[in-house]
Amino acid sequence: MGFEFFLPHDHGVIAASVVRALDAYQQALGPGSGRLTTTWDADGDPSPLTPAVWEELRERLGAAPTDDFLDDLPRDSLWFDVLTRRRFDANVRLTGDESDSSGYEFRYRSRLPWRNPSARMLSVLSVQVPLRFLDEQGPARLRELALDLAGSLPFSTAHAGLSFAPSRGFWKALPLLKADLFRHPGWAVPAEGMSLDMGLQVDGIHWLNFLGPPLLETVGGLQALRSHLSHPETRVQELTGGRALISLGPAPLAGDTKLGETLPAYRELARFLEPWLLPLPHVNTWDGYTDEEARLWWRRFLEAPPKKTSDPHDG
Repeated sequence: MGFEFFLPHDHGVIAASVVRALDAYQQALGPGSGRLTTTWDADGDPSPLTPAVWEELRERLGAAPTDDFLDDLPRDSLWFDVLTRRRFDANVRLTGDESDSSGYEFRYRSRLPWRNPSARMLSVLSVQVPLRFLDEQGPARLRELALDLAGSLPFSTAHAGLSFAPSRGFWKALPLLKADLFRHPGWAVPAEGMSLDMGLQVDGIHWLNFLGPPLLETVGGLQALRSHLSHPETRVQELTGGRALISLGPAPLAGDTKLGETLPAYRELARFLEPWLLPLPHVNTWDGYTDEEARLWWRRFLEAPPKKTSDPHDG
């Protein structure tokens, strides 16, 4: 299960909100759960998440200046070179043991603090919980967690739903999952890396879809959402701060095109948000997929749904 929040702000503006989201995630995991045991630095090297490291991390994450711009660094300085090559400023990644893929992960990267940043550049907060979290605690608790994480985050868009964990092993296995991806359209594949340059666009259609300013106003606001989305399982909820949540049913669904389960609520929202969906080049980077396969998968809620197929073993 994946949760992603796309934030058009520098770290100094959103530091306190990110710390609150981290606290909400830790609370959902339970005190002393031991599910987060490893921290990773910006170069991808792990180290144990001891209590002392945890406190230092929270203090560093929350204490962010609001006027420390990259423009003020000498262009020939080592730190300017490091930051511009990394393409992000603050970095936090917390997981389970490095040798145990537990499915729990908290990851945050903030955009580079230019004085006049590109409108496409975002800070991104990404959270993962394993599928057993849904099985054990139910979809209502999952939805509550999504709202707790959203908190006061000033996102442009965000989403939550069925999603693969973006591990190195997953990317190697992706070509083997081709048939399953097309059969079960409710599963999302996160961007390889983090989508720091997504701009004010929508990263696909998911079970829970958050819209914030200015995108919510651009699509016509709550009135437009409620007038265009008529599927009986779709719910549009107003949030504080000019934000909205679009829920596509009481629980996340994988769908099954072989059984005719094509997720009509997802399709309806995709048609409405099509002008703001990310274009195809954003996803067509997968080994083992042709351009046409990538196009069809990315537009799986926009193309005509495949017809239900019968199983020769039935009957």
